Amino acid sequence: MKHVLTIGNFDGIHLGHRRLLTLMLEQAAQRELQPVVITYTRHPAYTLNPYPQALDLMPPQIRNAKLKSMGINEIEMLTFSPDFARTTADDFLHNYLMPKYEPELIVVGFDSHFGYKREGDYSFLQSHSQVYGYDLLYVEPELFQGNPISSSLIRSMLQKAELKLANQLLGEPYSLYGTVIRGRGAGRGLGFPTANLKLDHPQQLIPACGIYLSKVHLGDQDYYGLTNIGYSPTLVSAGNLVIETFILDFDRDIYGDRITVQLLDYLREEKVFSSRAELVNAMQSDLALARNLIRSYP
Repeated sequence: MKHVLTIGNFDGIHLGHRRLLTLMLEQAAQRELQPVVITYTRHPAYTLNPYPQALDLMPPQIRNAKLKSMGINEIEMLTFSPDFARTTADDFLHNYLMPKYEPELIVVGFDSHFGYKREGDYSFLQSHSQVYGYDLLYVEPELFQGNPISSSLIRSMLQKAELKLANQLLGEPYSLYGTVIRGRGAGRGLGFPTANLKLDHPQQLIPACGIYLSKVHLGDQDYYGLTNIGYSPTLVSAGNLVIETFILDFDRDIYGDRITVQLLDYLREEKVFSSRAELVNAMQSDLALARNLIRSYP
């Protein structure tokens, strides 16, 4: 069976990605082709930049699971090594794509590229289409305020606490995935016991510090929560960044359990309070605000 394929990171599978993937699946059904996504085990930036910041919007295994849920069962994971980074677009097309997949159709977006110095773009594929006998489909970008939706735009929004906009462009709440670990126990002493999250994927981007309304997926149940991302400056003079969630109306020991924390709304920035009592008052205000907001969610 011949293939229709596309190449990219597809980090976050945002609305722009979904548009391209939906059109690819429509073409696959019409032409009776096998859809293939060629992606990477990790973002190329980690190879090209020796000291990159964590920038993945979702762990690769979550991305791949979402691709499969859309109907894309064939996902090729390439390792973007230094040697691979030096592979020319012509070599990649001639020695890998064509002999392995014999694509009848290649689907590309505005920022699709591969090969050394990103030379494998739409123009490159168009100039080689007759030689190799494949069709080419260019998908116009999904726009936000006149600019193409991109993973880098969403990263910038998350880092600036523009969560509502980021979630809008993602098409779903931004989620953090990990395991509950033991923390300092400070929250329990204040009457707000928290589940401390250790990320499954250390390279996942952590949004701006602050207090968030969240939804916690645990097993087959969902719970609302208040998630703090920050350094707890009132309680700790110099600490590590923590992701901790007070789960509303919940009292169970879940150390070692895997949870997903969906960030629904940004409530406020992290602050230094003059006393523990002032901190508790702020947390109670956060909780009251959260319960009011929850009424607006289905």
